[in-house]
This record gives sequence, structure tokens and C-alpha cells, in this order.
Amino acid sequence: MLKLDKAVVLGMLLAVPGLLVAQNQLTAGGPIPFALFDRDGNGAISQQEFASVHEERRALRAELGYPMGRVSAPPFHSFDSNNDGWLSQRELLAGQHRNQLMRGGGMGPGRRVRGGPDMPAFSDFDLNRDGILEQNEFEQARAKRISERASQGYLMRNLANAPSFASIDSDGDGVVTADEFSAAQIAHRQQRFK
Repeated sequence: MLKLDKAVVLGMLLAVPGLLVAQNQLTAGGPIPFALFDRDGNGAISQQEFASVHEERRALRAELGYPMGRVSAPPFHSFDSNNDGWLSQRELLAGQHRNQLMRGGGMGPGRRVRGGPDMPAFSDFDLNRDGILEQNEFEQARAKRISERASQGYLMRNLANAPSFASIDSDGDGVVTADEFSAAQIAHRQQRFK
């Protein structure tokens, strides 16, 4: 029986326009998942993979009649924080988060992200300004934010779906770093576009 490498098959399917694996389908909006960029499945994104996926996104948006504001993909080097020529999942998430904040509206602490809820900044939760969040600090900041938003007349939908402290603390060390907080926000946005 012929055995096919999953990455090769996925790469071939993605190369044929309109023939995409359902769970890895490129959409016209929202952050692009790491798995879609990592065509060869090596755990890192090359500059070529980055550029080709962005070009496919641009073609899809044009085909669907979206406004074509940005002429090219965001610069690869702006994501490649260690300048090694490859993007890790962490670098991709951090770059996507920066781009979402830069495209957002208001300049206040909550920075409104276009097309999404008013996402808080890490500093909004870091009440003691020590660069990490402990569970009680996180819960206190979340309660304060919910109270403020409710008093401003916001509908408090989906509170039951809010990520827990444990789900944000990806390494399970009992504290949340700015990177973990940012990664959780990106993951939350990606879920909204599924």
C-alpha cells in the first residue's frame, strides 16, 4: 500500500485553488493559523511559506470582493523577532497580536480591535505592575473590567465562554506572562472566525 506524507498531501491540496482541507481552510478574515503557514510541517514558517499564504489570502479576498487596502503582506522581518529567518508559533502569534492592536481604533488602555470586542491589554490586568499575573490578580482585574463594562451599558454576553486562568497559563506554572496573555487573545480571535 502506498504511504503518503501528510505534509506533502496537504501541500498538494493547498496548491490546487478551491481544494482545501476543511479544518485548515484559509479564510478571508481573522488571524491565519500557524498550521496553514507551516506547509512542510517542520514546525517553523519560512519566508516563502509566509509570503505564499499571504498572497493566497489576498487572492481569496479579491475573489470575494473585499476592499484591497494593503498592497503586500506584512513584512516577514517584523514577525521574526530573533532574526533567524524562520517564524516559530510564538513569533507568529506575537506578530499577529501586534498587527491587530495597530489596526485597532481607540488609543485607550483597552484598544479596540476592528471587528472584535474591546480586548484588554496585559497592563490592564497586571495590577501590581510586576510583569506577571497571578490567579487572584487576574480574577480581580477581570471582575473590575466586567463591572466597569456593565456600568457602561455593554451587554455581558459570553461570560461563560471567557478563558479561565488555567487555560491562559499554558505552561502551568501558576502565573501568566505577557506572551501567554497575548497568545490566549490570538487563540480567542481565531476561534471567533471558525
